[in-house]
Amino acid sequence: MEGCKVFSIGNIQTPEYHIALRPDYHVDFAEQLNTITQKYKEITKELDLTNYNLIFIKVLISDYVNLNKYLIDNKIIQTIFESCAVSIIEQPPLDGTKINMLLHFIKSDHIKKERISDAFFTTVNGLTHIYQSVTEFDSSVMNAGEQTRNAFAKHQDLLSGYNLTLKDNCVRTWLYSRDVDRDYADIVKARNVVFEEENLTRDTHYIASTGIEGKGLLSHSSVNIDFYSVDGISKEQIQYLQALDYLNNTSEYGVTFERGTSIKYAGKKHIFISGTASIDKYGNCIHHSNVLKQTERLFTNIEMLLKDARSELGDIAQMIVYLRNIADYECVNKYLEDHFGNIPKVIVLARVCRPEWLIEVECVAVRID
Repeated sequence: MEGCKVFSIGNIQTPEYHIALRPDYHVDFAEQLNTITQKYKEITKELDLTNYNLIFIKVLISDYVNLNKYLIDNKIIQTIFESCAVSIIEQPPLDGTKINMLLHFIKSDHIKKERISDAFFTTVNGLTHIYQSVTEFDSSVMNAGEQTRNAFAKHQDLLSGYNLTLKDNCVRTWLYSRDVDRDYADIVKARNVVFEEENLTRDTHYIASTGIEGKGLLSHSSVNIDFYSVDGISKEQIQYLQALDYLNNTSEYGVTFERGTSIKYAGKKHIFISGTASIDKYGNCIHHSNVLKQTERLFTNIEMLLKDARSELGDIAQMIVYLRNIADYECVNKYLEDHFGNIPKVIVLARVCRPEWLIEVECVAVRID
């Protein structure tokens, strides 16, 4: 189907599907929403899925402030959004449309869902998947660093209500900065403080993460932070990934996140690869000013991280590609279509946290264990 790519894992206890949807070109935004909902209906019918099976949607949109009213007015979109965890962020898709979506489905007859304020809880096979998007702050919480600490505090408070902790249960974060060139250093410092307080160190572990430019709906929010935690996992199910011959530990250059995290579930594992760029084992950028060479190197880094989890590039279920310069889209898109043509993905315009990095990629891989 044009504008739809699917990755599926079957023949296991809970089959799952990762789907990328984009609307048709050359229509206004209301029509783009109509075409994307039509594709949603067609693909879910084809795969025998319903909103009940939908776990999470990532929405990448070109102009959140002006286009949000269309999302609100579209009843089908709202019905879909109400059925699962949703993250909406302004990162303009570079394929000529104004909106792209990445969706995650699990096929099971025993799914329990509950929305509590800005968090969404989905329970399946004894595990509860907790998504929280922190997008709004009190007026007294002014700068990016304070907002970062406040966002982490909100997620810590949520987890503590269920006897969970950031250290034991948080698997993945996404830190979206309205002005990454200006604020990223303060965001990192604030996160470092939180982790020190929680005894998250190089000797214990950090959390897989992406720190990238992205705007929320509210202009006074310098950051939007998405959290993903799991209730029901044990330390024995978690592996923190390394590829030290190719890229170093993040703590060596003052940031605190895991390069990748693998979680074993019943019969499969999910591998969360953090935002990854073209760097060497010393943390230095490789191939300055050459986006194609940077692309090749970052996928080598990802391949080596996946190898540490006894996985491979062919297990990638979905990816988001961040480009600093719109002019790099054509060559990067060709590379991706040549090497990862069938994988659900979105390419967006977003400044990476270091100016010399022209491209960054994050992904999720799924492998039968």
